[in-house]
Amino acid sequence: MRFGVYVTIIVLVLELLLALSPFIPITAHLWHTEDQSQFYAVLASSLGIQLLLLTASITLILLKESHDAAERLSAIRAAIPGATVKPLKDYEFYSDFRNAAEEAEHSVWIAYLAPYPPSDVASRDRKKYDIEILDLMKRRTKVNFRRLIRHTEKNVPWAAELVTELKGRPNVDIAVLTCDLASDHEMPLALSVQVVDNDQVWIVATGSHQTKQNFRDVYIKDASVAAAMIQYYDRIWEKSVMVLDHGRVTDGAPALIGFSS
Repeated sequence: MRFGVYVTIIVLVLELLLALSPFIPITAHLWHTEDQSQFYAVLASSLGIQLLLLTASITLILLKESHDAAERLSAIRAAIPGATVKPLKDYEFYSDFRNAAEEAEHSVWIAYLAPYPPSDVASRDRKKYDIEILDLMKRRTKVNFRRLIRHTEKNVPWAAELVTELKGRPNVDIAVLTCDLASDHEMPLALSVQVVDNDQVWIVATGSHQTKQNFRDVYIKDASVAAAMIQYYDRIWEKSVMVLDHGRVTDGAPALIGFSS
């Protein structure tokens, strides 16, 4: 705004000087009032200069306003970032989620809803990911890890192994989801949701546990979506049976997963 005022004042002063130049002694001789043809030539030049000054001033003001408006829009976008949505193949999920868990500030919530344990799969990426996540659960003691596991005959021994590995660690909770489809159904009814902190969500294995089309999972970075998925995860968690509560083996663990200390 100030820039426009300054430009306007400068142009008005110059316009005024041009208009008064015939009456100012130091510039009056330039008008050649004694010669009509030269006078009109100077008058035409004066009008052209005034028009040029007016055009230049309007152009400068518009350019400055456009630049300022672009900066204001950039500031607004920076203050209110939009959601990031990214489709992922299975191997992309393993690296992305592992990195996010490594950098998490306070919470990493994981849902594992396949009817078989990671050791049963052929994918080296998937096996490597599971080993790395287990290591992070042990190492990152200031981050709360939740692991939700679908209750199936094949998953029970693995769940017991996890409890053995992670008991005594107050940052770890493990629960078993007992009220889903039987193990002969590979895909569960529940949605496999992973949440890191309060703004990152992965919706995993939407149609299959393997990538069959262009993607298998969807990553979303948005606080509102994360808040909704945290509520969903909590709802599924409450319908599950905890077998490890902040590192403490629960009373129901032995009967449910055959765990024995």
